[in-house]
Amino acid sequence: MLDLIKRRGTLSIDEATAHIDLAKTTLREHFLQLERDGYVKRDYVRSGPGRPSLQYQLTPKGNQLFPSFESSLIRELIDYLKTREQEEMIESFFSSFWEARLEKARGAMDQAPTGDLQGRLQALEEMLQEEGFMPELDLDQENNILTVKECNCPFREVVKETRLPCKLETLFYQQLFNNRVDRKTYIAEGDHSCTYEIPLDNS
Repeated sequence: MLDLIKRRGTLSIDEATAHIDLAKTTLREHFLQLERDGYVKRDYVRSGPGRPSLQYQLTPKGNQLFPSFESSLIRELIDYLKTREQEEMIESFFSSFWEARLEKARGAMDQAPTGDLQGRLQALEEMLQEEGFMPELDLDQENNILTVKECNCPFREVVKETRLPCKLETLFYQQLFNNRVDRKTYIAEGDHSCTYEIPLDNS
C-alpha cells in the first residue's frame, strides 16, 4: 500500500481495491492503522460535482521508509569541506541548524498550557518522531527525571565524518530543559540507541 501511494502520489480506498487483492473493509482498516502510526494522512479532493474523494498520501515519516541518498551526499559534502580545511564552516552550519531545532522545539512545547508537562513532552516527542529519531520518552515522576531514548539516528552517515551532531544533540537537551544532561548510551559507540537522562527540577 505504501509503495502504491508513493508511486501514485495519492490513493483512495477504491483505487487501492483495484490494485491490491484485499477486501475494501480490510484495506480501510490498514489505512486507518497507517494513519494512526503516522505514515499516511488523509485529504478530501474535489475533482468535479458531488462529494469530495477521500485520498491518502504519505507523511514525512512515511517517505522516510523509502531509500534516500541525502545522508551519503551530505557525508561527501562534509568530507569535501574538510579536505579543503573548511572545518569552521562545517561547525557554523551545524550550530545554526541545531539552534533552529531548539527554537522549533521550544515553540512546539510552548503550545501546551502552562504547567502541562505531559503536553510539553508530547509535543517534543512528536517533533523528534517527525525528524526520524524514533523517540521513546519516559518520565520518572518520583525522582522527576526524564529519559529520552532515540532509537534511530537520522544523522548516522554524517556522524561517520563528524561527531558535531552528537555534541550538539546533548547541548540541545541541556538548553531545552535548562539543566545538565547525562548521555547513558550512544549509537556511535555501538549501542542500539542514544539515551539521555535529564533532571527536570529546574526546567
